[in-house]
Amino acid sequence: MAYAEKVYKVKNGKKTSQFTWRCKYKAPPGHQPPWLTESGFPTKKLAEDWGAEQEAAIRVGAWIDPVKLGTPFGTWVEIWKKANRRRPRTQSSRAYLLEKLLLPKWEYSALKDVNNVFAVQAWATEVSKPHGPHDPDTVAQARSLLSSILSGAEDAGYIHTNKLFGRRILAGVDHVDDGEEEVWAQPEEAQMLYQRLGGVQGLMVLTDCYLGLRWGELAGVHRDNFLLKRIDKVDGKPLVRHVIRVDPKVGSLHEDPIELDEEGLAAWHAAEDARLEECRAKGWKANRRKTPKSRLEVYLGPPKNKYSAREVDVPEFLARLLDQHIETWPHAHPFTTPSGTWWLRGNFGRELRPAADGREAIPRKRGYAGREGWEPILPGFTMRGARHTADTWMKEDRVDRALRFASLGWVPKDIEGTYEHITPEMRRQRLDALTARWRRGRRVTLRSVA
Repeated sequence: MAYAEKVYKVKNGKKTSQFTWRCKYKAPPGHQPPWLTESGFPTKKLAEDWGAEQEAAIRVGAWIDPVKLGTPFGTWVEIWKKANRRRPRTQSSRAYLLEKLLLPKWEYSALKDVNNVFAVQAWATEVSKPHGPHDPDTVAQARSLLSSILSGAEDAGYIHTNKLFGRRILAGVDHVDDGEEEVWAQPEEAQMLYQRLGGVQGLMVLTDCYLGLRWGELAGVHRDNFLLKRIDKVDGKPLVRHVIRVDPKVGSLHEDPIELDEEGLAAWHAAEDARLEECRAKGWKANRRKTPKSRLEVYLGPPKNKYSAREVDVPEFLARLLDQHIETWPHAHPFTTPSGTWWLRGNFGRELRPAADGREAIPRKRGYAGREGWEPILPGFTMRGARHTADTWMKEDRVDRALRFASLGWVPKDIEGTYEHITPEMRRQRLDALTARWRRGRRVTLRSVA
């Protein structure tokens, strides 16, 4: 049975008359040591009551070893990461949040101290803008990761319960709507971007506005999955349509930062030494570059989820443009750079920005042909905005929800999504509506040019 004993305070090596109470209680069978202690109680009764609670928890199997409760957060994170491996991009995102936000604050703190809603609220407010260095959205992601890590600790028996689970913790101004939203295009704006960019870049923007593929799905599509023919029947008559197929295994291009291990760092240093030696041999001046923490791996893999592996109907006008493109395109993937290498998000963004935002003219001078200025078409527009555009158009055209979700690769989470199905008539109506938008966009564009 638990009991309490006095613990006298010591000052200058001598015991004083001041004391607190320490509880001693019997540990579970087989535990070493067989008796456990907890100090710091102001009264004998509080110490005895606490010990009785521990022994009661032991009897019903709800007791957690204080050693586990005192496990440093940083130590538990390493255990948790080994048991929760994800695809490289997710691991890299986790590593950033841990390194920049969570570990600087909590690395050496006991799990029982981290599992405190008020402490986490105070930390989140401290590190969020405008007073802290981090964007509130980034802090929100870190809070979510922290909750997942504590849920793992609960499941493994290191804490009683994750107190962050289900709690909405606001930080800084992250609960205030700043009024910004994704920029989406009207048909004539999509047409003008297509004409201004030209080539494969313009065709990619136009295609995404009308089809709403995710960036990786668009950049990674193979010509074997391009403009596949499908035949349905509407009112007894054939409906011929063409589709772009998102392959379930290799239907999306992934850009994943991979943390460099010792072997990877050694390989990087060897390559850097070779580069510097080559520069010296040619008489070039070169400085050693900063050692990276990761490398970017670009590869084809599965799309976002099982619903993302799908076929997206292509309107007839777009099918003709894509067919003309593929006839002369020498590469296996229709939406690569002209040289056949993968487009990366950042690289394509640098192509898109001046076309959407506009640019200043640079006059011609010796050794430089100059360039024309561009008026803004759609400032702030991105390829994610193209996906927003496709969804907005389908809503405006009253495309059935089942077909809209299927076209965008969304997960139907409600009972309606379980029972609704797509008919050939729904497909025909969507394709007709998109064709009408294309014609309207061309008329507006031609009028503006005239």
